[in-house]
Amino acid sequence: IDGDRLTDDEIAGFLFLLIVAGNETTTKLLGNAWFWAWRNPDQRAVPFGDPARIPDWVEETLRFDTSTQMLARRSQVDVPLHDGVIPAGAPVLLLVGSANRDPRVFPEADDYRLDRDTSEIASFGFGRHFCLGASLARLEARVVLEELVARVADYDVDAENATRVHSVNVRGFATLPTTIELR
Repeated sequence: IDGDRLTDDEIAGFLFLLIVAGNETTTKLLGNAWFWAWRNPDQRAVPFGDPARIPDWVEETLRFDTSTQMLARRSQVDVPLHDGVIPAGAPVLLLVGSANRDPRVFPEADDYRLDRDTSEIASFGFGRHFCLGASLARLEARVVLEELVARVADYDVDAENATRVHSVNVRGFATLPTTIELR
């Protein structure tokens, strides 16, 4: 724009962001949804009995065990918060996973329940910092889970042999061994 061009480093950084934000987080969301539904069979029965409830499965997983657990930012202005102030220029670590478990917003926050109001989840940010790919991530997760529910009658996870991704920021599974019973 107006002669301003991206540098090679900026282009590489943006492409890396697309790989992580557009791929890694959605695949981890799917593994997390599969795992937590397995750990909560009464909740798993909901979308398996009524596929129209799959969006609730996606949203509760985004709240309960979101793929992106934290974001690093720098405060641009003084921000009054509770009994203190985050000064302008201060580094800030936003704990998305913790915000999604705030009992002031989500009663019984440590329970995985597909019937809860998830409209206040912090998984994709807020306002001008809302994730550009949120709708795509939700769509991809919904479609994959719809296809699985249409083909799988039941499943079991080998939790002892599951491995989590080792990452400071992304939470999910590297492997999630599963046996399935087809419809």
